[in-house]
Amino acid sequence: MTADVWTLVLAAAIGHALWNFAARRVSGNLIVLWFALTAGCLLLLPAVAFLISTRGLSALTTSIGYGYMLATGLIHVAYFLLLSRAYEQGEISLVYPVARGSGIGLTALLAWFLLGEQIPFIGAAGIGLVFAGILLMGAPGLRSGHTLHGFRTALWVGASIVTYSLVDKVGVSQVHPILYIWAMAMTTVIWLAPSMLGSRRAELRPTFEHYRRYIVFMSFGILGTYLMILFAFTRGPVSYIVAAREFSVVVGSVLGFVFMREGFHPTKIAAILAITAGIILIKLG
Repeated sequence: MTADVWTLVLAAAIGHALWNFAARRVSGNLIVLWFALTAGCLLLLPAVAFLISTRGLSALTTSIGYGYMLATGLIHVAYFLLLSRAYEQGEISLVYPVARGSGIGLTALLAWFLLGEQIPFIGAAGIGLVFAGILLMGAPGLRSGHTLHGFRTALWVGASIVTYSLVDKVGVSQVHPILYIWAMAMTTVIWLAPSMLGSRRAELRPTFEHYRRYIVFMSFGILGTYLMILFAFTRGPVSYIVAAREFSVVVGSVLGFVFMREGFHPTKIAAILAITAGIILIKLG
C-alpha cells in the first residue's frame, strides 16, 4: 500500500477502536447506535447536497451503484444489530478482537477468488500473523457460558464485516464514497426506524438525554472512520486494508484494560506482538 493509503487505514483503525470503546461503555445500546447513525446522516447531508448540486447525481453513481448502496445498507443493519448484541454479552477485549479478526483470512481468500487480487508471500504472511494474533487476543476471555455467547455473536459480526468489505470494495468503484456512506447510513436508519419509533419509542428521549455525548462522538466515529476506509478501497487491495485496519484491535484491548479494568494476560501481549509484526509485513508487502 502507498503511504497515503497506509495513513488513512491506520487513522481509521484508531478512530474505529475509540468509537467501539464508546459502544462498549454504553453496553452496545442499539438506540445510541441508531441516534449516532441518524446524527451522522444529518452531518453528511450538506456535503451530499453540495456534490449533487455541483456535479449531478449521474456523475456520482452508475446505475448499478444503487444496488451496491442498498446492499451495503442492509448488511450494515445486520452488522449493527449483531454488534449491539455482542457488546451486551461480552467484554470488548474479547468481542472486538474476534469480531474484527475472524474474517481476515476469509476476506483475503474471497478477494483473490472473486476480485482477482494477488497477494505476495510476505503480504500473505502478514495477514496470517494479524489473523492469528487477533484470535489469540480473544482466547483468554472464553471462560463462561455468558462470554461464550458473546464469542459466538462476535463471529457473526465478523461474517458481516467480510460481506460488507467485499461489497464496498466494488461499490466505491461505482459510487462516490461520500454518497455511498451516506446511503449506507440512511438505509440502516430507515430500516431500524419502525422498531425505534414503535416498541422502543418510550426509551428514545431518556436515552438521548443520558448518552448525548456518546451519540455525538460515535456519529463522527462511525461514519468518519469508515469513510476513510472507503477512500482507501479506491486505491488499495481490500485484503491488505481489512488486515491493516485491525491495528484497532490492539488499541481497543488497551482501552478495555486501562479504562474498564478488563483482563490483560500474557497471551494478549503475545497477540499484540503478532499483530504488530503482521502489520509491518503487510506494509513491506
